[in-house]
Amino acid sequence: MEESKKIGKGARYLIANDLIHSITGIFLSTFLVAYFLKITNENIIQIALYYIIVNITSGIGTLLIGHLIKNKPKIKIRIFLLSIVLRAIFILFIVILGEKLASNFIIVAMFYGLSELLFWSTHETIFIGVTTNSNRQDYVSIKHIISKISKIVVPIILGSSIELYSFSKIAIYVLILSIIQIFISLQINTNEDNSEEKIEKYDIKQYIKKLKNSKRTKLNQYYKSNLIYGIIEDPMSTIVTILTVMTFKTSLNLGILTTIFSACAMGTIYIYKKYYNKKNCGIILWICAAFIILGALGIIFNTNRLTLVIYNFACTVSLCVFDAIYNTQKGNLVQECNIEKRKIEHIMLNSFCTRMSRMTGFILILIAGIIGNMTAFKIVLLLITICVPIYINLIIKLERNEEK
Repeated sequence: MEESKKIGKGARYLIANDLIHSITGIFLSTFLVAYFLKITNENIIQIALYYIIVNITSGIGTLLIGHLIKNKPKIKIRIFLLSIVLRAIFILFIVILGEKLASNFIIVAMFYGLSELLFWSTHETIFIGVTTNSNRQDYVSIKHIISKISKIVVPIILGSSIELYSFSKIAIYVLILSIIQIFISLQINTNEDNSEEKIEKYDIKQYIKKLKNSKRTKLNQYYKSNLIYGIIEDPMSTIVTILTVMTFKTSLNLGILTTIFSACAMGTIYIYKKYYNKKNCGIILWICAAFIILGALGIIFNTNRLTLVIYNFACTVSLCVFDAIYNTQKGNLVQECNIEKRKIEHIMLNSFCTRMSRMTGFILILIAGIIGNMTAFKIVLLLITICVPIYINLIIKLERNEEK
């Protein structure tokens, strides 16, 4: 049966859900980091610890929750809805705690980690179910373009509103968006997911054991790339935010820069959608790598507003391409490597690898924070940048691997 290239109704509702999640995510990542810097007197150690706790909670939980999702597949939409409710409660915590957030960051981080665990563990199974190998790249591209359009408008609105009012007051409006997201999630038709999850019981240990003993280099290459991708992705974005806030000082300036570079990223995603394929993947990926490496070298050798802007641009336009490839490959490998019966194990192992590698990146930022000087921070930036060509090399090999 030929796969449809048309994006279905369930996928369209999932895109709408992801759009709101992206908008609230700007508030809970970029501007939350800025808020932490403000209320902790630029304490990078606390920011690093916050993200380490988030990733430990969601990473370890990922391996455990797979059993529930696979053995009781009908419950996954309820778990998905619960994750959005918990995210809304997390935002409510921000409203209630205000500047006390700094002294309660451990509990808050664990709560947010639980929300992320429940959301992404179920979201990824729904994502693979409502898309096909024929339309998955289009789905990811459309989702990113819509997300970037929102990031052109939302950061300036959030940045100026936070400056005029307060972080806690704006959190109330973000909370309303999360409530809307709950109603949209109820419209997602999970019947489009024609999985075979009931055939084999969840067994992540057996799946890992088979991977070690098998000759499926394509799957092994993908998981290895995840271990590098996690170090690059979130830690690099956080470094960009920290440097931007510490240099430009206000949330409004942070919002303006985020808006400008999101517009550039939207153009990058359009190019990715139109031109990216297995033949020319090397050219596009090495151009992205060159942007990041040159931007990082500028920061390392001469940290000023100009080099920071260049680095911010390089990271924003390149990371969106990496993210699109990461999500497209994750779904496509299920069919390409014939692991439909182990789809849940694949998703959970993928999430675990990515979360643990993110934690590694934030541990490096923590060490730099403990040392407490700019040289240490630049060394961390250099180490994360070195991971970029390694990741690119793994992805190119993966894209050109014709293994079935």
